[in-house]
Amino acid sequence: MAGMAAAFLTSGGLVGIITYVGAWLLSERGVGVEKMALVFMISGVAAVAAAPLSGWLSDHAGKRKVIIWTNILLAPAFLVVARLQWGWLLWAGIAFLGVAASARQAPLHALTTEIVGPEIRGEYTAIRNAASQLGIATAAAISSYVFDRAGFTGVSVVAMAFTILIPIACIWLRER
Repeated sequence: MAGMAAAFLTSGGLVGIITYVGAWLLSERGVGVEKMALVFMISGVAAVAAAPLSGWLSDHAGKRKVIIWTNILLAPAFLVVARLQWGWLLWAGIAFLGVAASARQAPLHALTTEIVGPEIRGEYTAIRNAASQLGIATAAAISSYVFDRAGFTGVSVVAMAFTILIPIACIWLRER
């Protein structure tokens, strides 16, 4: 159950930000679509660069530790980024979001496949994936409501809430 909760929260915690960052940049920051591509490129490059390092770090420092600490760092970063103006600080903040979001994926997937025996690993992975998809749908529904009423800052609070619950779920994850 803890693995499914972590998957639900991890996928859900990022979907609102990804969904509404473009609308936020356009409506509240006056950033055109052509400049948004730069933001997504920076975030993507940062995430790709962080992924191998997070895998290595999780193997050496511990999967649970990496998951817990990246989420503890990521949660408040959502609020900080939502308050930044267009410029290099915003780009750095979004790059940090990409790094932290990416860094938690490899150890989470590795750990959640190790908590069950090989005889049910495929079944468990399928159910965990369904929990992840349900997290995306839930967060998207909540974020759409919140964006209309509280803007991108409200969406960042939703992302922070989902993300800060991940370390709590991971306390109960145990490697076999």
